[in-house]
Amino acid sequence: MKVWCAAAVAAAIALSGAAGAKENYKEKAFNADTRDKFEAVAANVREEMEDGGRYQYVKPDERKKIDAALSEMSALFAETGSVQAMDEDTKIKLFNDQEIVNSILQRRDGDRVICKKQAPVGSHIPITTCHTYAQEVEAREGARNQMSSWGQGACSAVSVNSNNRGQQCLMHGNP
Repeated sequence: MKVWCAAAVAAAIALSGAAGAKENYKEKAFNADTRDKFEAVAANVREEMEDGGRYQYVKPDERKKIDAALSEMSALFAETGSVQAMDEDTKIKLFNDQEIVNSILQRRDGDRVICKKQAPVGSHIPITTCHTYAQEVEAREGARNQMSSWGQGACSAVSVNSNNRGQQCLMHGNP
């Protein structure tokens, strides 16, 4: 009897932990099975791809793919009105377009959390660090801008050696 009670309590704790994890997960599922629902979702995706949106990091060539897929999906819904009214071939086209859009958006989602386990400089003990995709992109751009600003201020002029063997940087007018 005690074993059965212990097993029941353990199962209840495990299930409540899984339910809590699912509850805290931010991703919302969209059921865009009609034309009107799909158009609302497509408008939201396009809005989120603008500056400051969740998908602002979508690259221009990826944006073209997303726009083409959303347009094709919209045309499929315009023909039939709903997923239920679609034949199998149309459903397959819809699914493939949806996968194109989802795969790109998932990769470029600014809220996507990335965790890495690596040893910091000067240590052999690895630590786990987590950040969002947006933070990673901003850090990369910040480092690139800093390196660029360091390179711009270093030389005030360049002189060419008389024997044309190379260039010499003149720092603040000093050779």
